[in-house]
Amino acid sequence: MMTKVFFAEHILAYRREMAETVRQVIRENYVAGVKTYIGAEPFLAQADLLPPPEIETIFLDYYEGHPDDQVMMAIADDFGIISVYVAIKDDIGNVIESGGADAFGAGSQCWSYTATVPVPAGTHVIVLAAATDCLGGVGALRASKTVR
Repeated sequence: MMTKVFFAEHILAYRREMAETVRQVIRENYVAGVKTYIGAEPFLAQADLLPPPEIETIFLDYYEGHPDDQVMMAIADDFGIISVYVAIKDDIGNVIESGGADAFGAGSQCWSYTATVPVPAGTHVIVLAAATDCLGGVGALRASKTVR
């Protein structure tokens, strides 16, 4: 069984106009996902046209410095996250461990990183997370805690 869907001509014209506007903005202002606009102020529509991923929070409640502890992240993105990279450093900046995080499911905004290296109690750790979307946009966030 087939269903026919009819669109009014003005809706199709609007859709074509918006698609062309997006193509033009990408062509003029982005190269390989990197913003190249150098003006004082972007025009109104460009400001939120291709926003990068936003790591809203890093949950360290389940990370106590033991192998198999979890670092959880909530990430918002309009285009789909393709990877999340996590690094755990000490307060001097030495990398304790790092690697890729996993999504809770397809299209999930929740990601987790499983720790593999034990960290001594009393160590202050800094967790850095970077999320990359399918357009090459990158969002980053850091959080810290003292391991008990």
